[in-house]
Amino acid sequence: MHGRKLLLFLALAAAVTAADLFSKSLVFSRLPQPEQSVPVIGQTFVIIHHTNPGGMWGVGKDWNPWILRLVRFAAVIVVLVILFQTRPGDHLSVVSLGLIMGGAAGNIHDSLRLGHVRDFLKFDLGFDPFAPFPTFNIADSAICVGVGLLALQMLLSSCAGRKEGGSASARG
Repeated sequence: MHGRKLLLFLALAAAVTAADLFSKSLVFSRLPQPEQSVPVIGQTFVIIHHTNPGGMWGVGKDWNPWILRLVRFAAVIVVLVILFQTRPGDHLSVVSLGLIMGGAAGNIHDSLRLGHVRDFLKFDLGFDPFAPFPTFNIADSAICVGVGLLALQMLLSSCAGRKEGGSASARG
């Protein structure tokens, strides 16, 4: 693996993890009681003290905690495998994987230390299907953005591959 790629990945993962843990610490120190909240934009956007025993957005909240931990660690392994398979110059994939890893690390930290994940961002737009949107945190946001960017990178690579393949077959 190229050193710069690994450095970019680690720096981004560390920055996301630090931002996630700092934001959770800040919110939960100021809102010490469960479900205590502060409205930011009426009831549309609220900062809230919320704990989540499950995965992202409460998925698996009724699962055995060890199953959730295994799923999280499996995701870390998958991210590392994909990282080591990225092509040189594929910075978008490296950024995507760094975001995913940083988010995973923040939530794994909570899960191992506290037995649950701390969430604090709550949106309620007042209409379905977002009434209310599941409470989340910085880690969840980074994971979603990272997965979205990775999907975009795969789509772009697939389109480029088809275009190159089409050009080669037209010549051949």
